[in-house]
Amino acid sequence: MRFHLRERAWSLTEAFLVRDDAGNPVFEIRGKFFHIGDNLLMYDRASGQEVAQIKQRMLSLLPRYEIYRNGEHWASIHEQLRIFGERFKVQGDNGMAFHVQGDIWRWNFTVSDDNGNLLAQIGRQFSLFRDSYAVDVAPGVDVPFIIALAVVIEMVKEHHDEKERDERD
Repeated sequence: MRFHLRERAWSLTEAFLVRDDAGNPVFEIRGKFFHIGDNLLMYDRASGQEVAQIKQRMLSLLPRYEIYRNGEHWASIHEQLRIFGERFKVQGDNGMAFHVQGDIWRWNFTVSDDNGNLLAQIGRQFSLFRDSYAVDVAPGVDVPFIIALAVVIEMVKEHHDEKERDERD
């Protein structure tokens, strides 16, 4: 299944939509304001039920995020200090590790599991909508988790962009 997210939407509004190929809203992601660090909630548009929460851990050298499902910790994501290879470490509470590979900064990368199974492809070239990127999720894969992972990677990228802008000013 393919989903479309508007770039930097999470930083522009207090809520934004994740759409399917037909343009129908599937998930809504809302920010929690008056909170230190990023804190986003993802809701299923059909049921209105919360399906994931993304929280930034503030006391960390590099950006670190936690994903929660049904109020329980689901996975940790943090950027690694590497010039080559994987830029992110994604560790699920079930012991599963996920691998993010490709050109993250140009929005062309894949997510696979420890066995090398392709779970998702994320890229601008797949999106039907302007200023958006697509998340193509393999059948049987946890869609809210993959969408949350894509949002976290975009948040880390945006934090890096902000830091570079601040250093130039």
